[in-house]
Amino acid sequence: PPWERRDRFGFLNALYLTIKDVLITPGSFFHRMPSQVGLVQPLLFAVVLGVLATFFHWIYTLAGSSLQMFVKDSLSEVMKAPIFAFFNFLFSPVLVSIGIFFQAGLIHLMLMMLGGNRLGFEATFRVAAYSEATSVLLMVPGCGAPVALVWSLVVTVIGLYSIHDTEPWKAVVAVVLPTIICLTTIG
Repeated sequence: PPWERRDRFGFLNALYLTIKDVLITPGSFFHRMPSQVGLVQPLLFAVVLGVLATFFHWIYTLAGSSLQMFVKDSLSEVMKAPIFAFFNFLFSPVLVSIGIFFQAGLIHLMLMMLGGNRLGFEATFRVAAYSEATSVLLMVPGCGAPVALVWSLVVTVIGLYSIHDTEPWKAVVAVVLPTIICLTTIG
């Protein structure tokens, strides 16, 4: 991935090229991605994008709360969401790191149960981390979140069956089943 060759492309260009490859051509991106070169670079990519996405969420929350000041009576009620969003931004590197490891672990466990984990945990982790490229869609106000969620699931499925060379249905089950379980648990 261009991200892992930042010395050649430069930081911003490597970030852009990697995001573009993951969003537009995920099959070829994950098919040519090495699977046994470490967790640090993909984790750093996910953290950079996660911090950027939570920063924009904080800014949007501030903008929304400034509009709420006209209709709400209590300033403390208006400021709850921006303060929560600020702390989310502040701790986002840790939260993103934990989230990526948790997501990769759940998906890999499902792949193991289905017999689709040909290359091991590191390959699954790299797919989960680089799939974080879809978080740039969160920066689009309004419709960005649902589009990012759906495209993240699609990119992760494509990445899993491309890198593990498994059947697509196994990748779909490995991604969708934990998502459904997590959403029903939260709901």
